[in-house]
Amino acid sequence: MKNLLIIGAGDEAVLFIKQLQQIKGFRVAGMLVKSPSAIVKYQAERLDIPLWKEVTAESLEQVDFVLEISGELADFLDPSLCKAEIISGQSAQMMLAFASPEDTEKTSTYNSQQFRSKTLEYLHEGILCINSQDEIMYMNEAAEMLLGSRKHTVIGKPINIVLPGSRLSETIRKRERFTDEQLKLPNGEGVVYTCAPIEDDQERVTGAFAVLKKTIDIVALAEELTDVREVKSMLAAIIDSSQEAISVVDENGIGLIVNPAYTRLTGYEADQIVGKPAITDIMEGESLHMQVLRTRRPATGARMRVGKHGKEMMVNAAPIIVDGKLRGSVGVLHDISELHELQDEVQRARKIIRSLENKYTLKDVIADSDTMQVTLEQVKFAVLADAPCLLRGDAGVGKGMFAAIIHNESKRRHHPFIRVDCAANDEETLENQLFGSVRQQHAGGLIERSNGGTLFLDDVDFLPLRLQEKLTDFMTTGKLRLHAGKSKQIDVRVVVSARHPLERAVFENRFHEPLFEKLKRITIYIPDLAARLDDFEGLLSTIIHKQRQLLQTSVQSISESSIDVLKAKKWSHNVKELETAIAQVMTFMEKHERVIQPKHIQLQSADPELSVSNGTLQEQVELVEKQLIEAALQANDYNKKAAADQLGVSIRNLYYKMDKYNFDRSGMQDFS
Repeated sequence: MKNLLIIGAGDEAVLFIKQLQQIKGFRVAGMLVKSPSAIVKYQAERLDIPLWKEVTAESLEQVDFVLEISGELADFLDPSLCKAEIISGQSAQMMLAFASPEDTEKTSTYNSQQFRSKTLEYLHEGILCINSQDEIMYMNEAAEMLLGSRKHTVIGKPINIVLPGSRLSETIRKRERFTDEQLKLPNGEGVVYTCAPIEDDQERVTGAFAVLKKTIDIVALAEELTDVREVKSMLAAIIDSSQEAISVVDENGIGLIVNPAYTRLTGYEADQIVGKPAITDIMEGESLHMQVLRTRRPATGARMRVGKHGKEMMVNAAPIIVDGKLRGSVGVLHDISELHELQDEVQRARKIIRSLENKYTLKDVIADSDTMQVTLEQVKFAVLADAPCLLRGDAGVGKGMFAAIIHNESKRRHHPFIRVDCAANDEETLENQLFGSVRQQHAGGLIERSNGGTLFLDDVDFLPLRLQEKLTDFMTTGKLRLHAGKSKQIDVRVVVSARHPLERAVFENRFHEPLFEKLKRITIYIPDLAARLDDFEGLLSTIIHKQRQLLQTSVQSISESSIDVLKAKKWSHNVKELETAIAQVMTFMEKHERVIQPKHIQLQSADPELSVSNGTLQEQVELVEKQLIEAALQANDYNKKAAADQLGVSIRNLYYKMDKYNFDRSGMQDFS
């Protein structure tokens, strides 16, 4: 047996090996190659031929012939030291010429760059190639995993043994492509494959290849695509149904999506925007989409003229970032002209509300008594002074009315008049109401909203001490502290009322003395009803006129004897209580009665002399209590806070009694 060493073995060495295997008495002892290719390594492993990295004197003693293929023998060994017979490169090429065309075809097909490309090894799909003799010549790692076989065990085997039932052989014979064919592998795994013929430069079919994928992967992909389509359809439906005008562009600023609201607002149809640059719909101003794509940051509040008619709009836009990559921009358009109209409507509504709330003037004051004449002169002075003012008097004397008169008669009449009931809420609510909510980073409290006008603090003696100090600081500096350490200059006149003497509250440390010093400079005392007996006729005339409109009754006046009866009664809640009593009387009068008589007043009296009718004492008390509550609500336009004040009970107690007597609270005001 003669041993042969092949030097400079390239891919073509496979042909020499196959030729030598057909000659008895020769054995390839090894192949000497510096950088063996994948095919050389594979064939060496398959044919059990050692790969030599270097030549030693001992190894050469075992070699009878040296087949030198590269033509660069000196690069591998010193010929003078080699006792074996050396076959030159030229002779080797001659041997190559005797190689059969069949073997040449197999090797050229197998060694084609298309199949040796490393790219195929990275594919998730299985790749398998056969030659024109239906023998497997290549498969990648994914195909190995699918078939459950290593390359070296299947290379060179017929395809119908390794992959029975496949159409690869048919592909070669018919020169046809077969797509999405299904096949069950010997290991029971289902696959879907596509196969196509391989042609050389002369358009001869030299083999075929197949791309295989697990059926389960195809099903999962189909389900995923279905889910994606459903999500896409849902998102499209949401965008289309939105009342906001929405525009979406890609990362290059080319239009992708516009919804129907956008079309209605701008006049542009989808086909006029989609596929067009982002500036297509802009008549005046820079494209906010392009700004967002350039900076990768959201942009808000930009004003520009957009659409066919150049409407002024406010535009907000934000980048679309997917997996850290900028994919586009989405913008939302708002028609500012509509906002202007809404703002105008709000302003008109506010003016109407102010006119309704603050309708009192000096002409509305009934001042036939001497005590009220003095009060009226004090009010006239306060109108001109434009300084903090303190209104004093018992409950129900009309302190709120006089605060509105001071505002309406002053130079501030065209600015807001805002009333705050200091007894109606807890400390935190009052602070947020007056100074704004720092938690929401918004300082739009009632003090700020009163800028240029008058702020009326009703029952200021119920204001918590800490807020009194805070109010004093504001009145001293004229600056309102906002969030983030900022401040704002506010011009507002503060008018307050108090139920109890503030001097005693200051002495008991329940009222901030510096605040009292500021308020007491203009103090107006409003007398109670007992000191205004000469005003009764005028007051009653005014009350009857007001209640006739509210209650839609026929009552026109009150008799002198009835006035005397009313003067003789004690009115702990003064004008408010008197008004409630008259409203109650008018409510229960017959439709044809036009003049209030003493019998009407006695009938509705809650005095101990009231005659006992049917029912227990508790039932009669509850009946009268229900009537009084109903009358108070009617007299105060169903303002529950005002009704509670008039009745002399807390707002919580009033709620309890309204629920007890099944009053409908819907549509009523909580407080003015």
